[in-house]
Amino acid sequence: MSSDVVTAEGLTKRYRRSERPAVDNVSFEIARGETIGLLGPNGAGKTTLIKMICGVTMPSSGRVRVFGADPVRQPVAAKSGIGAMHQTGPFDMMLPALDNLRIAARFRGLRWRDVRPWALEVAEFLGVTEALPRICFQLSGGQRQRLQLVRALITIPRLLILDEPSAGLDVAGRHQIERFVTWLREEHGVTVLWTSHHIEELERNSQRVLVVDHGRVLRFAKPRELVEEFGSTHLLVIVEDPEASRAVAAWADTAGLTAEAEDSEVRIHGARARDVLPELSRHCQDHGVAIAGVSTVSDSLEQVFLRMTEKEG
Repeated sequence: MSSDVVTAEGLTKRYRRSERPAVDNVSFEIARGETIGLLGPNGAGKTTLIKMICGVTMPSSGRVRVFGADPVRQPVAAKSGIGAMHQTGPFDMMLPALDNLRIAARFRGLRWRDVRPWALEVAEFLGVTEALPRICFQLSGGQRQRLQLVRALITIPRLLILDEPSAGLDVAGRHQIERFVTWLREEHGVTVLWTSHHIEELERNSQRVLVVDHGRVLRFAKPRELVEEFGSTHLLVIVEDPEASRAVAAWADTAGLTAEAEDSEVRIHGARARDVLPELSRHCQDHGVAIAGVSTVSDSLEQVFLRMTEKEG
């Protein structure tokens, strides 16, 4: 029996009056215990893909299986192990947060007394225990966002879908969610499908990243592999002042290299320190330019993503 939690084969979704499919012949597999980053620009098909995994919408062609079951035709088998945190959730704003959690448990066929200890533990970890007795419209956006995650985790899911979980949260709140999700994966083997506009979140937390654009999969690989395949490195040279940086950039130009000078920094593209540093050092010494530091810098996943999607556009 396959250990894959989600499998998609030729998955396609077309909407009426749309020139192109929202999801176009997508195939991939997500194994148990993986954290997968779902990355793509607005309108790339991420939300439609999540809806098909959750069984909210039917594919036009192809198929998706969750725990080996069809989310539309076998909803109990497919959906019972899913916990989903969407960008916006239907809280009853006139009820206390705690009552909203009770309703969420009842909606999923669970008894509140059975899930209460775990739900309160999650709320405490996420720092929203004091918010539970308060009416939802009185809560801050950050508190409601964390309560969305508490509701998604009313029980420990086998598959946790996070759609922009850190929207509206400060840096501390984002790291808090990251730590908790890491703990769920390591201690309980929870599989996570995570989409975020904070690309550094996905780079830190994902074993693999599914990059989509115009409904198609551009690449499904480890973040490091994406950086190696689509990224570049450059030599960062730190000097004393803008005049010195222009002198270093001028040397790079004569050496047939591309360089960018900004204030007291020079970025020399496509160069390795061991190849150019001896000649650069001699040039700077001859022209009275003091080098304060040299380092090799690689592109981030965000820079790689922008380069990949620009090519597609």
